[in-house]
Amino acid sequence: MSETTRISAATLARRLGPAPVDTGLPTYRVLADRIRAAVLDGRLAVSTGLPSERDLAGGLALSRTTVGAAYALLREQGWLDSRRGSGSRLRLPDSSGSAAIGRTTTGSAVRTPGFRTQIGPIGAGGVFGMRPDGPDDGSEMIDLTTACLPAPAEQLAAAVGSAVGQLPRYTGGDGYLPFGLPVLRDVVAARYTAAGVPTTAEQILITSGAQHAFTLIVGELSAPGDRVLIECPTYPVALDALRAGRRVPSPFGLADPDPVLGESDSAWDTDLFRATLRQTAPRLGYLIPDFQNPTGALMDTGTREELVAAARNTRTLLLIDESFRDVPFPGTAPLPPPMAAFDDGTRVLSIGSVSKSIWGGLRVGWIRAAPPLVQRLAAARALGDMSGPVLDQLVVANMLADVEPALTVQRSRLATGAAALQAALAAELPDWRPTRPTGGTFAWVRLPGPFATDLALLAPSVGLRVAPGPRFGPDGTMESYLRLPFTTGVDRLITAVGRLAAIADQAAIGARSSLPGWLA
Repeated sequence: MSETTRISAATLARRLGPAPVDTGLPTYRVLADRIRAAVLDGRLAVSTGLPSERDLAGGLALSRTTVGAAYALLREQGWLDSRRGSGSRLRLPDSSGSAAIGRTTTGSAVRTPGFRTQIGPIGAGGVFGMRPDGPDDGSEMIDLTTACLPAPAEQLAAAVGSAVGQLPRYTGGDGYLPFGLPVLRDVVAARYTAAGVPTTAEQILITSGAQHAFTLIVGELSAPGDRVLIECPTYPVALDALRAGRRVPSPFGLADPDPVLGESDSAWDTDLFRATLRQTAPRLGYLIPDFQNPTGALMDTGTREELVAAARNTRTLLLIDESFRDVPFPGTAPLPPPMAAFDDGTRVLSIGSVSKSIWGGLRVGWIRAAPPLVQRLAAARALGDMSGPVLDQLVVANMLADVEPALTVQRSRLATGAAALQAALAAELPDWRPTRPTGGTFAWVRLPGPFATDLALLAPSVGLRVAPGPRFGPDGTMESYLRLPFTTGVDRLITAVGRLAAIADQAAIGARSSLPGWLA
C-alpha cells in the first residue's frame, strides 16, 4: 500500500483544476466527480488524506453542507474511507456492484468500477504477454511500448572503429574496473562541469545503463519496507524494481497537462512535494525532471531549486534520472541546470546513460554522487557485477568526446517524429489530446474516455503494441491515458495511428461515463 499524504484545501483545489460550468448536476455531485476523476487520472494518489469538510468548503468557496454531501457520496460509492479522529482517505472501490477486477503492474488485484483485466508487467523489451505474431493479414507488428531510437549509424561506426584501435592498450591488464574506465569517467565528469555542475572523475561510477544505476542505488541506500517517493505517473520499470525489492512507493501526483482541466506553470506541485516528504518520510525520492517519463514535462529552474531545498530540509536523498536530458528538440530554449546544481553535494544523486539518446544497444550508464558514496556503491556493485565491458566503455567514451554530431541526428529524428505523430493524431483521432513536449521520446495522450487497457488488449489484432496509462502508476489508475513514443520512422508512426483509429471505437464501448477519467 502507498503511504497516506494529507493535503491542504489549497493543494486539493490545484489538483482538481477549475470547476466545469453548466453541467446540470448538483454542486456536490460535480465536486465528487472531480475528485474521482483526479484519482483515476493520477493527479491524486490513492490513499491521499483529504482536508476536513470545513477547510475544503473555505478553500473552494462552497458551503460545508455541499462538501459534506460530496464526501458522503464518495464514501457510499467506495471512493473514501472516513474515520473519526483520522479524517478521510481516498481509496479505490472494491468489486461490489458493477466492479470488475483490474490488476496492478505486479499482477496483484485492484478492484475498481469498470476496470477490465489489465495487462501484466513488461520488461525493458516491452513485452505485455500478448501474442508475438502480427495481425491476421500478415502485416508487420509495430511495437510502441518502448521509446528507444535507432543508432546514429555513421557516428556509432566511427566510435566503434576508434575503440577497437584503442583496445590493445588495455588488454595487458585484467580488465576489471569496478569504478569504470578512467577515460569514460573523465568524459562524463567533464560534461557535468560544462553544464554548470563542477565534477571530478571520483564522483562518477560507470554502470551497465541507467536502470542498473537505479537498482544499485535503491538496493544500497534503502531497505525492504522503506518508502520511496515517486512521481505519478512514472517510469514503469523503475516501479517494478521498487516492488521487486519490497520498497513502498509513495506517489506524488503530477499536474494534469490537459488545459481543459487546468494547466499549471509546473507539472510538479512544490507544496504537495513538501507535504509528501514531511508526512511519508521516504528514504529516497525518484524524479525525472528532464522530459519526464511518460508525460514529457520539463521542470523549470525555480521548481528544481525548491524541490532540492525541500529534500535537504527532510534529509531525503533525491535520485535524479537524466536519461532524456540530451534530447531537447532543435531550436528549443536551453535546458535549466541539472538538479545537482542546486545541491550542496549531500542530497542529489544523478543517473544517466546513452541508451535513450544514442542507442539502447549501448548498455552504459553512470551515477554522479559524492566520492565516499561512489566508493560505497562500487563495492556493492562488485558483489554482483564485477565490471562493465571495456570495449563498450571505450565506444561510449569516444562517442561522448564529440557527441554533438550524433545528438544532432537523434534530435532531428525525434522532432520529426513528434510532428508526424501530432499531425496523424489530429487527422485520425482529433478528440485525443496529446501533450506537446519540447524534447524526449514520447507523448502522453489523453483519451476521450477510460479505455486505455482495452486499446492495449485489442492492438495486437491490428499489428500494434501500446502501453496503457495504468502501466505507469502504482494503483491501476490513469485509464484515460496512453504513452505513444515517436522514436520509430514517420511512415510507421502514421500507420500506427491509423491502426489505433481502427480500434478506438471498439475499445471505447466499455467507457460508461462522459466525465473524462471516471468510470461510473
